[in-house]
Amino acid sequence: MGKRRTRDRNSREDVEIDLSGPSCRHIKKGTEQAIFKKLSGNADCQWTICQDCKPEDKVDNGVPAQDSETEDSGPVWMCLKCGHRGCGRHSENKHAIQHYETPRSEPHCLVVNLDSWAVWCYICDDEVQYSQTGHLAQLLTNLKKLTTPEPSKEPEKSLKESPVKSPQSSSAGKESRGVPVKGLSNLGNTCFFNSVIQNLSQTHCLRESLNNIVEEKITLRIEPDASSNLAPVSVNLERPGPLTLTMCQLLNEIQETKKNVVAPRELFSQVCKKAARFKGFQQQDSQELLRYLLDGMRAEEIRVSFKNQYALPKNLVDQVFGGETTSTVMCQQCKTVRVFLVSGARRRRGGGGGGEGEEKEEETQEYTVVNQDPDSAFQTLAPRASPEKQECSVQSCLFQFTEVETLTQNNSLLCVTCTKRQRAGKPGADSKKNVYTDALKQMLISSPPPVLTLHLKRFQQTGFSICKVNRHVQFPMVLDLAPFCASDCKNTVEGDSRVLYSLYGIVEHSGTMRSGHYTAYVKVRPRCVRSQSNGLSDQGSWFHISDTSVQPVTESKVQSCQAYLLFYERSL
Repeated sequence: MGKRRTRDRNSREDVEIDLSGPSCRHIKKGTEQAIFKKLSGNADCQWTICQDCKPEDKVDNGVPAQDSETEDSGPVWMCLKCGHRGCGRHSENKHAIQHYETPRSEPHCLVVNLDSWAVWCYICDDEVQYSQTGHLAQLLTNLKKLTTPEPSKEPEKSLKESPVKSPQSSSAGKESRGVPVKGLSNLGNTCFFNSVIQNLSQTHCLRESLNNIVEEKITLRIEPDASSNLAPVSVNLERPGPLTLTMCQLLNEIQETKKNVVAPRELFSQVCKKAARFKGFQQQDSQELLRYLLDGMRAEEIRVSFKNQYALPKNLVDQVFGGETTSTVMCQQCKTVRVFLVSGARRRRGGGGGGEGEEKEEETQEYTVVNQDPDSAFQTLAPRASPEKQECSVQSCLFQFTEVETLTQNNSLLCVTCTKRQRAGKPGADSKKNVYTDALKQMLISSPPPVLTLHLKRFQQTGFSICKVNRHVQFPMVLDLAPFCASDCKNTVEGDSRVLYSLYGIVEHSGTMRSGHYTAYVKVRPRCVRSQSNGLSDQGSWFHISDTSVQPVTESKVQSCQAYLLFYERSL
């Protein structure tokens, strides 16, 4: 009886999982099982190329020319009704959307991404969540077998397509095989966590700093007074906290293990202990996960230092990700310039049961510069160029963030200098009044960090609803921060007006607010490689990682993704 009940309960759970999967009502009308037989007869088909992009460009032997045009078109989407392959909505021609908009008796609304195998419905304008045992899953399984070449035939096919390989491509292939890229198991809606960890695993200075802290044994030597006639005492200080230790172990396992997939269960458990909001395997935000993870590691290191009554010059997280910004404010009447320097900010959030609220601790310094030339108050390290009106790029966002603002009306400045002058010149009732004046303000970077993380706003609140911002934001492979840095910026080379950063990681969010998926793009590269004069290194290969799936991609596909988090490392 006990076994029968257990079997019945498991069967009911399976049925519930299967029935809760599909979220689109157009699966039956938008798919056709017969396309598998139709496509299986076309063995020489090139699945990663749009069939409508310049079909007249042929080589003499009939093989399409694989130039930069085909690489820049982005991922290819296959219609699940007829098997048409077209370029996506972020390409120039948008042949997949044109195919869907062509009038037909039955809708051709379901397409599958041949890179990530995500299914999209144009009618719902959303990603399709389907059952793992339905006919759509069976169709995708057959298509994967058809489009993925067999291992024994793959080398022969690659030789036919590209009989001559350049020395650069062969050396890059050897390098990519030498540096490991591992998938991460999805523990249950933990793609937001996996995408961040994949980028942190390629942050070389973070892994090295973690290994140094874990392996280093800090010893505190106490020297008593000479009059006491006591011998010196050496005390071994505590090691880092469990979150920091687990983080170090996982990053080393990703780089050193021979397994293709790593389970980050222990680190995720430590994160949930620090922040209870990530419990329950619900969909979460990857940017918030990154902030909680770094804040948790910082809090552990600070707690150990205070407990052992010694002060570290700078904690691990600030050494890797920490930078400084300055806010320059100039009164337009007395021309007095004040610079506010935020040299450090620590945040501690309540753990959901400890009764601690949010506490912010900032170290802010202010110094006043008198008789400074007003024209030099807002100078940057390099000249600034205004972006075009329709431009949507990382550079245009940084330009607006560091643009000179005018403080007036309700935002007027309480000028201390003007107030003192008025009180000194008019003793009496008016001496107690504060003087508010118009002022100019500008935020600039005063100390660039070794690793720069940029968070793009993808979720916008309108009224009581939150929607997804799907606009494509252009991002460079090499970013120059000099136009957004102060003229007296720290950690810069004297005589060089460039602060170059090289892109090495991206977190991408696809889908909508209701259902989405996080993936990662990472650049696997050697540790100590000197960049060129433009800050770009030729060595390295890009990979697209979706949980356990790892696929090499071209740089053009990386630049066409819908970035949410960008990871840059200082190169010059």
